[in-house]
Order: sequence, then C-alpha cells, then structure tokens
Amino acid sequence: MGNSDASPDGPVLVLAPFGRDARVVCSALRDVGIHALQQSSLSELVANLNDAAAAVIAEEALVHEHRGALAHWIANQPPWSDFPFVLLTLRTVQNGPALTELIELLGHVTVLERPLAATSLKSTVLAAIRGRRRQRQAEHYLLQLKRMADTLERRVQERTAQLSEANKRLREEMVERERTEVALRQAQKMEAVGQLTGGIAHDFNNLLMAIIGNLELIARRVEDERIQRYVRNAMHGAQRGAKLVGQLLSFSRKQRLAPEPVDVNQLVDTVAEMLSRTLGASIRVDVVTQKDLWPALVDATQLELMLLNLAINARDAMPQGGLLTIETSVLHSVPEDLRTDLRLGEYVSIAVKDTGTGMPPDVLARAFDPFFTTKEPGKGTGLGLSQVYGFARQSGGTAKIESEVGRGTVVRILLPRSTDAVVGGNDRQLGTPSVGERERILVVDDDSGVLETTRSMLDDLGYQAIAAESLDAALSTLSHQAIDVAIIDLAMPGVSGLDVGLELQRKQPGLPVVYCSGYPDLIEQTGKRMNGNLLLSKPFSSRELSATLETVLRAKTSQHSA
Repeated sequence: MGNSDASPDGPVLVLAPFGRDARVVCSALRDVGIHALQQSSLSELVANLNDAAAAVIAEEALVHEHRGALAHWIANQPPWSDFPFVLLTLRTVQNGPALTELIELLGHVTVLERPLAATSLKSTVLAAIRGRRRQRQAEHYLLQLKRMADTLERRVQERTAQLSEANKRLREEMVERERTEVALRQAQKMEAVGQLTGGIAHDFNNLLMAIIGNLELIARRVEDERIQRYVRNAMHGAQRGAKLVGQLLSFSRKQRLAPEPVDVNQLVDTVAEMLSRTLGASIRVDVVTQKDLWPALVDATQLELMLLNLAINARDAMPQGGLLTIETSVLHSVPEDLRTDLRLGEYVSIAVKDTGTGMPPDVLARAFDPFFTTKEPGKGTGLGLSQVYGFARQSGGTAKIESEVGRGTVVRILLPRSTDAVVGGNDRQLGTPSVGERERILVVDDDSGVLETTRSMLDDLGYQAIAAESLDAALSTLSHQAIDVAIIDLAMPGVSGLDVGLELQRKQPGLPVVYCSGYPDLIEQTGKRMNGNLLLSKPFSSRELSATLETVLRAKTSQHSA
C-alpha cells in the first residue's frame, strides 16, 4: 500500500516505552507506507489523538502511567468518532482482569499478543486506518447535513416570514374588500332608489309646476283674504311636495348643485343663531369653529338645509333637552377607512353632535339607508340622513356617523377644500319680477297643464306667450313670425328637447333658447351640449322665470349692440 493511500488519514501513533518495540512497530508500518509516529509518553499521545488515524499502545504504557487524561479524551469524543486502538499484550495468564479493564477503557480496540507477527500487525493497523477514514467521511457528511439543515432552517424561516407577510396582506385585502363591498352595496342602494326617484321626478315636478304656477296667478288676481289664506295653504303644501322631491333627488345624488367657495364658519354661525331661536329653551346650541378654516367647495343653500336637517334629528333624539354642538375643523389627509369614499386631498369637516339617546349598532348600520326610520308612522320620512349622505357624496365628499346608546350621536360631513377665495355673500333671494316689454316668447312643452301655466305666467309678466305642444307646432310658429326667446322642455315625446332647440335655431339663427326639465338625469346628460343656453329646473316660480328671461334678453341686446 503506497504512502499516498495512508498518509492523508493522519499518522499512526506508537507508544511502547520499553525496549525496542516502538522502533520495530514503526519500521514495520513504514514498510507498507503508513506514517508511523513514535510517542515518548501517554500525555504526548493524548495530545496528538485528534489528528491521528489510529494508535498502537503497548500494555505496559497503560499500566505504569496515569490514564485519566486518556479516559477523558475517549469519553468526550464527538458523536461520529470511535477512535481505533491496537493494544499489544504479553502472553500470560496473570493479566486477565487487568486486560479486561484496559479493553473497557479503550473501547474500540484490537488486541495483539507479542511476540508480533508482522503481517498481523500491518493488516490490523490498516483496518484501523480504514475504519477511522470512514468515521472522517461520516464527519464530513454530518457537516454537510448540518450546512444543509442550517440552509433549510433559514429558508423555512424566510418562507415563514414571507407567508406571514402574505397573510398580513391577505387580511388587509380582505378588510379592504369588505369595506369596498359595504360601500358598493350602499352605492347600489342609492343608485336603485335614484333611478326610481329620477324617473318619477319629471312627472312629479310637472304637476308641481302647474300647481305652484297657477297658485301664483290666483294670488295676484284676488284680494279676498280668505281666498288668499287658502292659496297660501295650498302653496305651502306644494312647496312641501317640491322639498320632498328635492330630498329624494339629494340622497340619490341627482339634484343639481351650484358649488362655490363658502366660508363654512360664517355659514355655521348663521345656522346656529337661527337654531338657538327655534329649537326651544331646553336645547343649548354651541359652536366650536377652527380659526382660519379653509373655504369649502359646496352649494351653500343645500349645506344650510343639511345642517338644519341634522339639527332637527338631534332635537328629536333629545326629548328632555340637551346640548347640540356644531364643530368645524380641517382634514389634512384622508384616513384609511374613508379612502373608498374620498379622493386623496384636503377636506373641511363639519360635525353636528348631540347628547341624545344614541343608536344601537343595528340602527347605526342602516342609518344612511333611504326610507329607514325609527320614528313612529307619520313622524318622519326616513330621508333625513340619507339626504345628508347623498348631498355630501354628490359634493365630492362623504358623511359618517358615530353613535353609542346613551352617549349621543355625531354626524360628520366632509367637503372638498376650495383653493379659491370666498365670494362676497349677497342675498340669494330674487327680487320683484321685472316686467317684460311684450317680447314674443315661444313655449314648447308636451304637458298641456305645464304649457298653459307657463303661458299664463309669461302673460302676467308682460310678455307675449306663444304655446306649442310639439316640434311641428313650434316650426309652424316660426314660419309665420320671428320670436325673441324659446323655452323648451327637454323631455319631449319622440324627440329630445335639445333637438327641438337645434331645429328652431336652424330656422331662426341666433335664437336664444332656455331649456327646462324636472328630470335630473336628462339635465345631466344634456348639460354639456347646450352651447351656452340657460337651464331652468322645474318647478320654477314667476321670479325665477322672470330673472332667467331678463338675463337672456339682456345678453341678446348686448350682442346686437356690439
């Protein structure tokens, strides 16, 4: 066996303290290429065992020296190690128990009796080297397994962390999905009711148009106070009907709004002053406004109505009296729970707080639902809070409710911040209707009641009214005479009011047109295609009709003079 086969396993240590045994053994092993290293003492041998391939020890070396260090080394070998020893003994019957003790000490030991046969020595040592080599291989495999186990453990930890992060994202997505589904269900409810209310709004507003217009005409023609009282009562009922339609359109987000920069603090102060006079002595009204509050982009008139609406709800929740607080503040960023409702940006917050009975969770969950009410039959329409929600959403914001039984309720309206300056607050009420100068006004409407009412209102305002129930009748009128202004209902049977207006303008170029409708979807669809013509929503009063015509005729006069 060559040196290259044996040397890489480490030396074979030889310890035989007496005579020539050590030199003879080393010489015999070197003859077959084994790296044999003679040891001078047991302590030297123990010090070199970690790097050795095997050890050949004469029995007398263990009898005459202290064996504690060797015993300790053998007992503390690593799990893969079982170091091979070759023990050289003498043929004598007297060393039986002593030999047994040495065999137990060394553990993995092969006993050779002296005098030695060279062949037995060589084959025994070579076998010991091969055994130690396999142990070293086992060590290598174990080390590889430990590197693999460490890698696997690290990968498991990484995968566990990834799964944990994925589970976290999944939980967040589930929460977000649930929040979105809630918002979607609310939007679907509003859309469904909006389609219903939008569909009936046109007919209902036409009825109110005829009722309110004729009541105005009657009021101007009679002086009997009793009849005037009847007219006022009827007008009050008609206006309540118009307000109800407005509420329906508001919560379904189909009411036309006129947003402008509004000083919310000033508006809140005005509303609070009015509430302090109307809610009763048992309810105290407080206002907490943030200094330097941003303007809000909102329809001021509708915002006033919403705050009054909320104040009435708060009053009903405090039958024994309490505190109503209106508080303003700013929202610099959109919180996580409102990102399905609001675009990123800055908002103005108006909170209406009461110290009333509060809402249980099941009622709170349905508070914004249209027609939902906890009041007795006849005491409420169930449109108050849904109207507030619809108004806020249509204004580009949202509304939210916080409530707890016995702790009161907070309704918060969030409105987009306006970066424009607030326009000076002028009185929004229209003045006395101006009198026309017998200008010819063509009225086109398929509803005979509305047509007759509008014609009478125009005559009463000093204009010459010409009625037409269809496009053909309107074109026939233009073929006989020129007119100054056309008032056209947008919802015409078989043809849209917009097409009617275009045909009339082709017939008489430059003809000013005023479109009117009580159907909000139609107004929204045609609003961008009206080419600057004005729009009048039904039901309209004589004042509104007069103001619109005055605007149109003034613009017409300016164009002609230019």
